[in-house]
Amino acid sequence: MTGRTSPVEPHRPARPARSARLPRVLRGVYLVALAVAVVWVVATRGSQVADLIGAARPGLIGASLLAGFGLIGLSAWFWSVSLRMLDAGPSATPTWSHLVLVTARALPGRYVPGGVAFAVSRVSLLRRAGAGVGPLSATAGLEMALSLTVALAYGVVLLGFAGVFPGGQVWVVTVLALLGIGASPTVGGRAVAWVANRRGVDITMTWGGHLRLVGVSVGFWTWSAAAFMLYLRAFPVTDELETVRSAGAFMLSWGVGFLSVIAPQGIGVAEGSLAALLDTHRLGNQEAGNLTDLVVILGGYRLVLLVRDLIAAAGAEIIATARARPVSPPTG
Repeated sequence: MTGRTSPVEPHRPARPARSARLPRVLRGVYLVALAVAVVWVVATRGSQVADLIGAARPGLIGASLLAGFGLIGLSAWFWSVSLRMLDAGPSATPTWSHLVLVTARALPGRYVPGGVAFAVSRVSLLRRAGAGVGPLSATAGLEMALSLTVALAYGVVLLGFAGVFPGGQVWVVTVLALLGIGASPTVGGRAVAWVANRRGVDITMTWGGHLRLVGVSVGFWTWSAAAFMLYLRAFPVTDELETVRSAGAFMLSWGVGFLSVIAPQGIGVAEGSLAALLDTHRLGNQEAGNLTDLVVILGGYRLVLLVRDLIAAAGAEIIATARARPVSPPTG
């Protein structure tokens, strides 16, 4: 009696878990719905929006665009402070100017769904400078965590000063107290050390180290809000909006957008949250009181950032290519 071997089934690649596919499906549905909404706005309220945009002050939009380039330098500064704090080594820590160049080259990663491609691109580019993957990965994680925390907390503080929340100044005192606890070596320092240790970096966080990173992040969001306010003031209809409330609403809504899983870069979510937080009753034009029109105006800031990213990334690639080109020896 001879045995019969069963045929070997071809190897089938494992299917991704349903929980892993769900965010991609939801993101696709969201983007389709967003595209439909944009088409609907253009078809139904295009003339009203065009009138609002036509009355804009181009000088302030240009100033907002120029201010946006400063954010690249501030982000590079965060990485410089963090890498030195993590003791990546004097020879392995890139200079600030090199970090600015790398940050600009990595900007296209901001438009890749998932929210981490920008950081991954910077880590990949900076590894060529000799810095270890551990300090670089820890820095990338610190920037995302601290940036989100500061944006939300800073926004709540400003909105509390503006009297948006019930309780007024109680919100300010509470948030500042929580920030003080979080910035302490006992709480925040241990959390930062844990993140770094998971990236292969052994550090002991101090008050000075953590507060420097928090300070850089606060500076980044202050500058970011200032660049946005330049854009917002480009539209005469928003002249009556309070600066403190508008800046706080910008920070808080951008943080909420970052937390959104299905909206790349929080697009649509941030604008909708921002429009809801602004004091629309103070708008100088009744037509602009329509939230749809206001969301479109606010969404235009994305275009300003897109233009900045295209210019910065293209310029950085030209500079990097020129530096990498070998120099021909003199002849004669």
